[in-house]
Amino acid sequence: MAFRTDGLAKAYASAQNESIAVQGFATSHSAALAASNVSANLVQQVMVRMKTAIEQWDSVSGLPGMQQYAKDQEDDQSYDVVAAFLAMRTAAVNCRDWVINNFPSSGGFIQKDTYDVDGAITVRTFTPVETATLQALLTTLAGEII
Repeated sequence: MAFRTDGLAKAYASAQNESIAVQGFATSHSAALAASNVSANLVQQVMVRMKTAIEQWDSVSGLPGMQQYAKDQEDDQSYDVVAAFLAMRTAAVNCRDWVINNFPSSGGFIQKDTYDVDGAITVRTFTPVETATLQALLTTLAGEII
């Protein structure tokens, strides 16, 4: 019989690692957005990072037995890991959707770059005022993870 490497332990540890990474990402990006004008590339990274996190959490949260496994691992029978996943997911969706809804676009194409008269490409920038709501959403997301 082959050695098994899948299962609840691996999935739970992976979700914890992902959550820690997302918390760091949300904290650092919120601070960067508040500190100065930022490249549209950074704002776009938020959407891409949230998509990855949402997919990870969705794949783990519904695993049969995960709820009880997490309670046992945390030595807390009142711990509701499904609710925790849902809270993180909701916060990540709010961040992702802010980017989707506030990134300038036309006809489904994002307007991230412009061509200068000399042929150079200039990336759009966002000001701290323009990203204030996203900063708050990222801070909320980071707060869902302890």
